[in-house]
Amino acid sequence: MIFGALAALSAVALSLPANAQEEKECDLDVDFAVHVGYQGSFLKDFTAYPGATRSLHSGVRVGVDADFEVYEYKGFEFGVRPGVFFSQKGEAYTKTADKALSYDLNYLDIPVTLRVSREVADDLDVIANFGPYIGIGLYGKNGTGSSSKEKHDSFGKDGELRRIDSGLNASLGLRYDDFLLTVGGQYGFVNQLKDTKTLTGSPKNVNFFVMVGYEF
Repeated sequence: MIFGALAALSAVALSLPANAQEEKECDLDVDFAVHVGYQGSFLKDFTAYPGATRSLHSGVRVGVDADFEVYEYKGFEFGVRPGVFFSQKGEAYTKTADKALSYDLNYLDIPVTLRVSREVADDLDVIANFGPYIGIGLYGKNGTGSSSKEKHDSFGKDGELRRIDSGLNASLGLRYDDFLLTVGGQYGFVNQLKDTKTLTGSPKNVNFFVMVGYEF
């Protein structure tokens, strides 16, 4: 449904009248960018360790994306921006004397967003992105103690979390010349819990990120 809505919006944009050429222009232009930054996250609606105090899980977010510019109207540029990112998510808890509780989850995120941008000064653009993403769990460690032997792959055969995630991705950024600064977040729609025998809740990935990048 989400992908269908994006396709419909793109079709509407491309079908707008082409008169007044000085204000409107339809052209396909492709740019590529690399990004790296900080990501904070937690698992919404999860009760893995009742009584433990949650704290923000910190990780990295690094990846590449492509910007397909397809339409320009009165100074606004519209495009589609697919990408691939290595994304560290999860949840952390306050450490106790004998336990270091955490979910360290590593994903491959694939966002496909609609991009709208506008130049606000010489070589300075404001950029907004919004659209769906798919996340693929690569490996996740659930630490219930100080020993590494007490950890297991959260996505594996004996793991408690689903490997596939999806939801919405949104960001706002600045582009100065070829340099990018992006602030954004993701909200997952998929209940990640597959093992309900010992755990309760309906955990969903929620995160925010701050990244710097360079566009080619």
